[in-house]
Amino acid sequence: VKCGGVLSAPVGHLSSPNFPRVYPPYSECSWMIVVSEGSTIQLTFQEFKLEYHDACDYDYVRIYNGASRDEGNLIGTFCGSQTPPNLTSSWHVLSVIFHSDKHVGSSGFSATYRKDICGGVLTSLSGVITSPDYPDNYPNNAECHWLIRAAPHSTIRLQFTDFQLESQECNFDYVAVSDGSGQEEEQVRHYCGTTKPPDTTSSSNQLLVVFKSDFNIGGRGFKAYFSSGR
Repeated sequence: VKCGGVLSAPVGHLSSPNFPRVYPPYSECSWMIVVSEGSTIQLTFQEFKLEYHDACDYDYVRIYNGASRDEGNLIGTFCGSQTPPNLTSSWHVLSVIFHSDKHVGSSGFSATYRKDICGGVLTSLSGVITSPDYPDNYPNNAECHWLIRAAPHSTIRLQFTDFQLESQECNFDYVAVSDGSGQEEEQVRHYCGTTKPPDTTSSSNQLLVVFKSDFNIGGRGFKAYFSSGR
């Protein structure tokens, strides 16, 4: 039974072979969901019924960040009839593996995914980040975290080319730029209003950009370019 493939639309659907009928034995399906860099992927299971095993060794769904089946990228392994929680990827590629063994099938699973509006881990040499819906006004109650990660011993340069946020001393809508990953008490600078932030060069190979909007009064938002080098 044909199953799996590359899914690149902003929203989509995947299900086990023959769903909602019993999936065949010896199924091995691999889906790779790829959305635009700078976005993340939210995966939601509507139906989930697989053979149960306490270690999920027989029939299972495995979900990985990225394209490889590297155990370090494993988000979770699921089986039985308990629906997995909603899952969000760490970056713009997510892999879903479905495996069944030779006996005891069930009705399988049905899931939908969508491209999340913002945030993620960015590891390319250069790229663009924008507020959600840019250049249209950004939505209320948005919160986006982009972690830009360069190669070891590299630094990251961040340059804003457009910037228009609600003003008011950065208590309401703001962009925060942290030199590092945001874990330590790094230098954090907050920006709001219509004055473009200055160009920033990180002191390490990581830079965190956070965008937050409150419940009213929006703006066009921002556009920024990043690039890394030694």
